[in-house]
Amino acid sequence: MARTPLEVREAVPADASALIDLWRLCVAGDPATAGDVGPSLVVWHEPSVGEATEALRLLEADDRRRLCVATVGERVVGAIHVELATTTPLHLSSTVVVSELHVHPSFRRRGIASSLMGVAVEWAEAAGSGLVYAWAPSASRDAHRFLTRIGFGQYATVRAARLRVLQARAAARASGRGTGRLIAVRRSLRRAHDGLARTGRD
Repeated sequence: MARTPLEVREAVPADASALIDLWRLCVAGDPATAGDVGPSLVVWHEPSVGEATEALRLLEADDRRRLCVATVGERVVGAIHVELATTTPLHLSSTVVVSELHVHPSFRRRGIASSLMGVAVEWAEAAGSGLVYAWAPSASRDAHRFLTRIGFGQYATVRAARLRVLQARAAARASGRGTGRLIAVRRSLRRAHDGLARTGRD
């Protein structure tokens, strides 16, 4: 029996439910990517179908971002998100950033990830970008092996933190600085008081 051909196309709002299922399998279902990143930080928070549908509508209208899917027949078996971004805030030229490259576990090692990466290559060529960036969860060894195999080298480390953790740390630092200032004021007052006391004795 002939194998159903693979097709890569842009995602549409009707793909919302299938894409949530794909993310659930590839992210939430993968112990390497679903665990904590730092203290109590869970990577995956499943959106509702309504939220995902609206997000896909916004993507359709955004000419600097694309979410593409790989399908076998009517089944969504992979996805890739590509975005045009400037290398730094001082540049005008754009480069391509790849994220959220996922392939259904039952369809891996069939060239689907490579086909999806073709989207990034085409976009980079069209944008005149000589460089493509890609990020993947630090604990996802398969993703990093694939990226290394096709030519990506390590460039940077992406970290994440919950806002409440940063707020607590910032508050603690501010409190520490305030305590330090209070101690300095007390020492200054004590020196002034001691100086006056010595003057009175003289």
